Amino acid sequence: MSGPPRTADSMRGLATMFAPGLKRFRSCWPEWAVVSLYATIVAFAIPYHEPWADEAQAWQLARSLSLPALFQTYIRYEGSPGLWHFLLWVLVRARVSYSGLHWICGAIAVGATALLVFKSPFPRYLKFALPFTYFLLFQYAVVARSYVLAPVSLFLIALCWKKSPLVLALLLGLLANVALHAAVISGGLAVVYVVSRIQDRKHGVSHPWRRHIQALAILLGLYAFAIWTAWPPSDLGFKPTAGYLPTVLLMRLLELGQPWLLAFPFWIVIANCFRARRSLLYLLPVLLCMLFCVARYASWWHVGLLYPLLICLLWITWPAPGSNASRPETNGRIALMLMAAVQIGWSAYAIEFDHYNAYSPDLATAQFLRPIVQQGGTVAVTYFHDPEDIDGTSSGVLTYRSVGLLPYFDHNIYINQADSFWSWSTQNQTGKMLDRVLPLHPAVVIVEMRTPHRTNPIDSRDPNFELLSQAGYKFTRMFCGARPISFYLDEKSCHLIFQHVDIPQEPAADKASTASEVK
Repeated sequence: MSGPPRTADSMRGLATMFAPGLKRFRSCWPEWAVVSLYATIVAFAIPYHEPWADEAQAWQLARSLSLPALFQTYIRYEGSPGLWHFLLWVLVRARVSYSGLHWICGAIAVGATALLVFKSPFPRYLKFALPFTYFLLFQYAVVARSYVLAPVSLFLIALCWKKSPLVLALLLGLLANVALHAAVISGGLAVVYVVSRIQDRKHGVSHPWRRHIQALAILLGLYAFAIWTAWPPSDLGFKPTAGYLPTVLLMRLLELGQPWLLAFPFWIVIANCFRARRSLLYLLPVLLCMLFCVARYASWWHVGLLYPLLICLLWITWPAPGSNASRPETNGRIALMLMAAVQIGWSAYAIEFDHYNAYSPDLATAQFLRPIVQQGGTVAVTYFHDPEDIDGTSSGVLTYRSVGLLPYFDHNIYINQADSFWSWSTQNQTGKMLDRVLPLHPAVVIVEMRTPHRTNPIDSRDPNFELLSQAGYKFTRMFCGARPISFYLDEKSCHLIFQHVDIPQEPAADKASTASEVK
């Protein structure tokens, strides 16, 4: 007789228990929808992305080496600290596949987006737009490189900025071990934090200095480890020169679209916004990263680190709830939305291109080579000279791009390359050994070529082309890929297949881009 009332009481009790959670979910359903949409787009893009050489190189190092050899010797040639390589080393030993790596990177990016959407103080129109910008949606989510760790690190730093100094020191130290450019950003953030704590003390705000000393010890230890790991060896074969000239760098830094002159007013408006917040010092990490790009080296993905950094800095210095937005503050938010709108266009262009075209030629080339390798055929690799490389100092480096094929095989397939990864040592003569390996009659010779224009033909006068022709090799196939950057394509890189005329060849499925490409 007492059953139904007890059941009703139980139901009311459960409803009371879950009511706060359901209420929070109903109030946050737009945030959940945005994160779900972001995850859906990333999941849509990953299966169609062909990894390129830089993604493969770190994977091959982690796959081929012991942890001591990796950190004591080989990472020094990469010009990067080793946090990413350590993560890959763990994943390889956990039996994660090369394709599975990209899903893990996507999950990290989704986590960073969830932090931004749920925890940032931005108004919804900002935090709903920012995740779909180019660097957060594509470059640091779909492309599996160490930079995927930067946004989540920076957003966690912003979240913990005014909380535990020990946690903040750990996050800053980990950020420094992501990449050299990230290390410069981390150093700038550390300086800003110390100065802001000193200023707080002048205004009568006390902090537990014992904790700060402990945090400093943690941070310096992680900085020292990053320096020890990335310190270049004496026989480093690739010494990058200065990155961008100052004028060119300003053109590339968070370009707002076409024309690039929009970048100048953008940074002026952003600087004025920080000045109105009395937080102009917080732009120090941006300035340091810019100077490092000018003095050392910078590519598109390095410059892009300023984008999550800017979000982090705006997050840290965001005005208190209920405060009136000044005109500089309003202008800064408008500028950020304009930049987000243009970069969303970049994202759409990149994902659409990567869906229907080859980001890199590595996967298709590996699929072509697999039956040849399985039947015992040998493969050599070399390069064609870059027509824009006047002094010939970087053409040989093009051979490096052949490393992109190795993750698709269980061994090193190149007879003229000693390691199953690319060695940046001056002792590496892989690209210059063509004349030595041709007498061994490899079944296939892969020739690396970089073309800035899609219509650039193969130069039959290249010394390596003549050498291959005289040895009885015929150009049979070309596999190419290109990387989308903003609204245009970066240089096209190609694997050219040369096969010996006396060795039986697999039937060609596509004879396009063969003899008609040779002049």
